[in-house]
Amino acid sequence: MKVLLFGGFLGSGKTSVILQVARYLAEEVSASRQDSGKPSLVIIENEVGEAGIDDKILKAEGLSVRELFAGCICCTLNAELTVCLNEIQEELSPEWVIIETTGMAVPSRIAETITKFGKGIDNLKTIVVTDAERWDDLITIMPGLIEEQIAEANIVLLNKIDCLEPEQMSEVEESIRIINSSARFYAISAHDKVDPQIWRTAVTDSE
Repeated sequence: MKVLLFGGFLGSGKTSVILQVARYLAEEVSASRQDSGKPSLVIIENEVGEAGIDDKILKAEGLSVRELFAGCICCTLNAELTVCLNEIQEELSPEWVIIETTGMAVPSRIAETITKFGKGIDNLKTIVVTDAERWDDLITIMPGLIEEQIAEANIVLLNKIDCLEPEQMSEVEESIRIINSSARFYAISAHDKVDPQIWRTAVTDSE
């Protein structure tokens, strides 16, 4: 079971990104499991008081909820999330699990708990979606949280690049790389369809 743990501040575009990644995994990677009777992809939603992913959104995006998804499971604590993840592994054994964390969560802390107590996990990647449009404001107002979210991410997605001029984007990218120089970095605009090659290299390629 491969786990993708998504983080990022509220409004960064996590849901839009996750929908695109889910579509990619369903269509490009996991289609072979559709006839197995078990879902190839499960989404765990950890949003509290935010508009997250539900069956209606998945169906609107053309994704088959019954065949590919086990629905929406809401968890609020790391321990509950890990228990939920272990139950999914034992009962469904999906190829992929996508976890959407709250906007205030630090993904690396959740990853530590999952790595220590999770069962049947072959690979775990932390992916942080950053808001290019509001980067300067967010890093000024709440530098501690934003830096913690990014510092130990495996992958950083700079979203909403369509809102910036090229020189502005370069400055934001440099600021992010100072915080985390080892993460894979991708500049995207999830408002539009992202090149599947980005998901291929960011999500499915081995570290």
